[in-house]
Amino acid sequence: MNKHVENKPSKNVPKNGARYVSARAVQEVLEKKLPLDQALSAQALFSQLAFRDRAFARLIAATTLRRMGQIDKVLAPFIKKAPPTYVMAVLRTGAAQILFLGTPPHAAVGAGVALLKRSKKTVRAAGMANAVLRRVSEQGQVLLAETRPLDNLPNWLKVSWEGAYGTNAARSIANALVQDPPLDLSVKEDVEGWAEKLDAQILPTGTLRKEKIGDVTSLPGFDEGAWWAQDIAASLPVKLLGDVKGQRVLDLCAAPGGKTLQLAAGGADVTAVDKNEIRLKRLHENLSRTKLKADVVVGDVVRWRDPQNQQGGGFDVVILDAPCSATGTFRRRPDVLYSKSPADVASLTRLQEKLLLAASRHVRPGGTLIYCTCSLETAENEAQIVKFMRNRANFRLNPVLEDEVPTLPEMIDKDGCVRVLPHFLHEKGGMDGFFIARFTRC
Repeated sequence: MNKHVENKPSKNVPKNGARYVSARAVQEVLEKKLPLDQALSAQALFSQLAFRDRAFARLIAATTLRRMGQIDKVLAPFIKKAPPTYVMAVLRTGAAQILFLGTPPHAAVGAGVALLKRSKKTVRAAGMANAVLRRVSEQGQVLLAETRPLDNLPNWLKVSWEGAYGTNAARSIANALVQDPPLDLSVKEDVEGWAEKLDAQILPTGTLRKEKIGDVTSLPGFDEGAWWAQDIAASLPVKLLGDVKGQRVLDLCAAPGGKTLQLAAGGADVTAVDKNEIRLKRLHENLSRTKLKADVVVGDVVRWRDPQNQQGGGFDVVILDAPCSATGTFRRRPDVLYSKSPADVASLTRLQEKLLLAASRHVRPGGTLIYCTCSLETAENEAQIVKFMRNRANFRLNPVLEDEVPTLPEMIDKDGCVRVLPHFLHEKGGMDGFFIARFTRC
């Protein structure tokens, strides 16, 4: 047995435990706006499940959130009155299993009914759930054929993305949403050797890709720290810096640390700053595992000052991966479609403006500033660049050239910034949505 995987469930795990966890997680994502992984792990039963059952619970919940627009359209003809959130979560997760996961209808229907019978508060809904899920099993595929992936986008995002990228691109983005994401890995060295050991393909930028995520800790090279998980899009900002060996680099809002690891592996003298101690714990763990070094600091980016140069301007490179709506990460985090709103975007843009101005203070003359986010919202990206250039006349855009993003020239916009859409590289499994602007201090 692999030492990283606990395959034996607790003796106290009830039948349909994975399905219960998935339904409760969907409920909490929608009610409390929690990230999916947090909503799953918040269930006391989750840790008692065997690894395969934890994976099944996440698969059900993630599929439900990715496909919720289509699922609701299939359910609508059979529901006369909107039920309580948990009952609706049981119906949605049951329908997801029948429509998309190949679960035998009798198993999905029976499990849904059993979940509702577990509590006096929901037992009365069991009969309704039985009838609704049976109809989904009988008529669901016909109704599903009348839906489209675009139905899964909340309307405010659909309108935003159609306005920013066009109808066809919005449709392609929606198609990317319903695909399971692959596992991308950044390797310290010997890309070709590790590609063979991991049975992974080498993407154009040198990232390794495996078709399925699975148990990352069981893969060759994990224990020895040969690589770390990082989407290809998230690896691009550091790759656009070229050779960083010997350079003093400041990584702001650094946690959980993929870029810090890249920079350290490239020989940079890295200072990583973030105010979230919990997320920084993961960075410390990854630095220890990969045997890489960086100066990790807990601090507020807006107020932090460089101990070596209190007046600022002491770094060759500054990277700001700003807090954002994370709408570009929906393949891996479908919860962002429901946990974020236009009000959140407006609040984040005000924070990003402050962070970008603060980051610029630390760049030496002639040095490089990178601003990036994993958001698809233009207010958090292109509009921020316009404001920054207006407020900092001593910075100019340093346009990204086509040969810096091999085989992916469509990433570069008219101003020389990088705009990644989730359907790029669709034939190889897609990528997270991302934005990158590169500046030089005059």
